[in-house]
Amino acid sequence: MSGAARNLSDAGTQTPAARMLPAIAALAGPERMAQLKGICRNVVDLASLDPASIVEKFGGALILLEHGQPGAEQVVLGLAVDKPDSAVLMVSDHLPAHLVRALMKIEASDILPSDADAGDILESVERIRAAAEAGTSGGDSSASAVCWAFRGAVGGAGVSTLAIESAFSLCEKVGPGKVCLVDLNVSDGMVSSFLEAVPKLDLAALSAAPERLDARLLAAWCWQHEDGVATISAPRNPDADALATEAAILRLLDVACAEFPFVIVDMPRHMMPWTKPILGAVDEAIIVSELTVPSLHAAADMAREVDMLRSSDRKAKLVLNRMFPKKRFRAEFAVDKAEKAIDRKIDATITSDWDAARTAVNLGKPIADVKPKSALVADISALVDSLMPDEAVQAADAAQQRRSAR
Repeated sequence: MSGAARNLSDAGTQTPAARMLPAIAALAGPERMAQLKGICRNVVDLASLDPASIVEKFGGALILLEHGQPGAEQVVLGLAVDKPDSAVLMVSDHLPAHLVRALMKIEASDILPSDADAGDILESVERIRAAAEAGTSGGDSSASAVCWAFRGAVGGAGVSTLAIESAFSLCEKVGPGKVCLVDLNVSDGMVSSFLEAVPKLDLAALSAAPERLDARLLAAWCWQHEDGVATISAPRNPDADALATEAAILRLLDVACAEFPFVIVDMPRHMMPWTKPILGAVDEAIIVSELTVPSLHAAADMAREVDMLRSSDRKAKLVLNRMFPKKRFRAEFAVDKAEKAIDRKIDATITSDWDAARTAVNLGKPIADVKPKSALVADISALVDSLMPDEAVQAADAAQQRRSAR
């Protein structure tokens, strides 16, 4: 049993009437400490310890940290590196990107709003206990989820199409039921229209109580395509941006990453409160543009902005979409010249196939179903292969071999 599951297992044996945690270590203010004493038999106050000592002595246990308390950030960063098998409850309304990334590396974690009550804390512990134990039950998805975000440098760059096609290409490699496509263009997203999907995400309910979102509610908000990709999208609403708070969207992605091994995010081009935290935390941030001078400069600027949110070895990827087929001569300059112009590597190019794309959206299918031999489909497959981590590639190859042997 993993460290987090082992340390939380006792909490799951309590009767609903008792609902008392056996022990918790906390770095929090006086009001929160008093709250914890009402739901926990043994509350350890960490205020007198330095961050390194907290990580060493309490790493692997259940820890509650209140953002803003001296040393809380250092504890999260230390646990992510030295004791990732910990279970961490983070209390914050505005969590910086680097802490979001650190929490994603910790085996069991949850983010609670500052006004969370005792019941919210108990429910959170129950959720992460169940998730931690599920990871030890012999399933094939014990590793952390892989999350990619697609964002356009200019309007009309085909970001939604690339996100959709990447999700279905990935599903073809790893198997059905393992990929979730999240459309965060909450006011006017096109994923549901392109796939004839049902937009089931209730943004009003999510924003009113993000901490209430769990696996069962997420399942109710998912729509499953016949090819095996789950989609999460909201009905079109011009006022939806006001409902998409940082706490709500980060909670949505947190639960999605707990339930699916692979999560692909279709991001809006305009800046939202949660744009920077997501782009800083995801495994891959993909900037989509076209091969025109204005688009290239916009893409280079956006890529540099995203790089500032990420570590030096996790730079944003730059993808040029809607490229003309190589056999056709058009008035566009070569990719190597484009790279010199913006002083940045272009990581992938996607060939345009307007006829296939138009047919696909009219039928509510991915392009690979309509024209599997399209150059666009091949380019997307190559892009997905380049983004997949080595362990995911090996697992996908093994799954493909099993399917071929049947």
